[in-house]
Amino acid sequence: MSLIIKELPNFIFRFFVSKKLGYVTAFLCWSPGYLLQFSRVARDGSLRVNIQNDFANAPELPAYDYRREGVVLDLNCPNSKLILEKASKNRAFIHRYTWLLIHNSTYKLETIQKILSDAAVLPDADVTWCAADDILDIHRLNEHQPYVVMDLGLSVNSTVEGLDAVWSTIPTAATRRRHLNNLTINAVVIVSQPQYFKGWSDLSNRQIDTFPKLTYPMLMLSAEDLRFRFNLKQVDEYGVELNGSFTGTVGLLQRGRAELGVASMFMRSDRWRVLHFSSETVAVLNAFMFRAPAQSSVSNIFLLPLSRGVWCCAAALLCSSAVLLAVLSSRLVATDPTLELLTLPEIFVFSIGTVCQQGFYIMPKLSSIRMIMFLTLLTSLFTFTAYSAKIVAILQTPSAAVRTVADLADSHMDVGIQETTYKKVYYAESTDPSILRLFHRKVAPLGERVYMSVVEGVERMRTGLFAFQVERSSGYEIISKTFTESEKCGLMEIEAFKLPMVAVPLRKHSGYRELFGTRLRWQREVGLMSRVRAIWLAARPRCEGRGVGFRAVRLLDMLPALQMLAAGGLVAVVLLILENVYHHYSRTGNVLRR
Repeated sequence: MSLIIKELPNFIFRFFVSKKLGYVTAFLCWSPGYLLQFSRVARDGSLRVNIQNDFANAPELPAYDYRREGVVLDLNCPNSKLILEKASKNRAFIHRYTWLLIHNSTYKLETIQKILSDAAVLPDADVTWCAADDILDIHRLNEHQPYVVMDLGLSVNSTVEGLDAVWSTIPTAATRRRHLNNLTINAVVIVSQPQYFKGWSDLSNRQIDTFPKLTYPMLMLSAEDLRFRFNLKQVDEYGVELNGSFTGTVGLLQRGRAELGVASMFMRSDRWRVLHFSSETVAVLNAFMFRAPAQSSVSNIFLLPLSRGVWCCAAALLCSSAVLLAVLSSRLVATDPTLELLTLPEIFVFSIGTVCQQGFYIMPKLSSIRMIMFLTLLTSLFTFTAYSAKIVAILQTPSAAVRTVADLADSHMDVGIQETTYKKVYYAESTDPSILRLFHRKVAPLGERVYMSVVEGVERMRTGLFAFQVERSSGYEIISKTFTESEKCGLMEIEAFKLPMVAVPLRKHSGYRELFGTRLRWQREVGLMSRVRAIWLAARPRCEGRGVGFRAVRLLDMLPALQMLAAGGLVAVVLLILENVYHHYSRTGNVLRR
């Protein structure tokens, strides 16, 4: 230790205090006196220090933990190279750690290149080189590039205030290291259906490989922004786990054969184990889409116009008028002989005819009975008018009976699912009782037939009682092209799953994670990401034809009336048979008595 020995313990303390760190691991081989001095300085300043002098059995330096830490390493110590190798292997040269590397020689770039030749001090690193005559910030673009140094203008005599002034003056690492000098970065792209692929800017089939196409221009812009080039490898899937190893894009990132994925993928827990993500790009919205069914398909429209209270009042009115007519006709039959015809069956027919706005063939002479019949007919007229108007409105209004997944599971609708890479995953992982009931009732019985393309699913949705689970943007595009204006107005949606956010994947502990994340967030803040989303993600079709035109009454709408007619005809036939039987036996009995 010849580098201003007396000041070095104090400088190390001031350096990490200025970095706002509370815990430091110190790899030092100093004499006990200097180690004691350093420990006292740290203790007096409330800085926790873990001093390690057995470099061969040094503790692990995990790349990620719940706190940031500082690390000081004296490169003059024997076996210091072991610490550098372990840190590179564990990807510890990232922003979680602030490194202070001490060397007792004067500053020479060749010395840095030689000592740190195999160290992975990439753009995300926070590494300071402390030489005898200078203090520098260092990093390299990749493991094979020379080091880039920046003179901080500090010395071991710098105060905490002086250090704070420097940190507050210089730009952040992601800002000052954003020029990668035409570096080539290995990346992987996804084209899941190559037979339909016509280029990254082709808008004719936006519903196919939407998220790779959406992410591609963002990362091409990042390449221009950060001044690097891509070496792209194409695969046809995002990746599934088989025996602990992933296939597809995730597999290449897991094995270090690619640094970056030019795509957006779900931030799932199983993927977090083998890779990291830099920045969210878009929220994937997945829903069951369907045309709102007509009221007649989910309920009896002839019972809907009037509330239960109105039905009860109407029934009470008819019963009251029937009772009054029966009582008055029996009491006043001597005064008005026509009342002999007003028997109980005829009063019942009058009540039914009143409901249907039909007249009555009997015209009593008594004003009291005429008044009862007139008021009954008048009240029935108002009720019938309101009933008819409401029936017309109901025929033109779609039903809102299907609002939740549970309603969909209990409905008569058929179900289809968009052909996607994650089509089975979230049903298998779901614990929602409604989702599970829907799966067992409508999805599982169909097997593979339930999965279909967006075009096929939307067409079935347009022409029948069919609910199609689809990514909203993909469904909206086909709906905009194939639905009429009135059909667009009847479009309804039920959210199927809360899907994770999608983000750009990176190799685990990548040295470019913060750099890419910062620049992608900048694209979001200035609106560039919104522009790309507007190009590739279709918006919900606007309903501009509501109330225009008319809807023809279908046989299904009249089905309850036809059923009642058929039931009435059946009852009439049964009564006719009973009357004939009764008449036959009555005539036979009369003959026998003679």
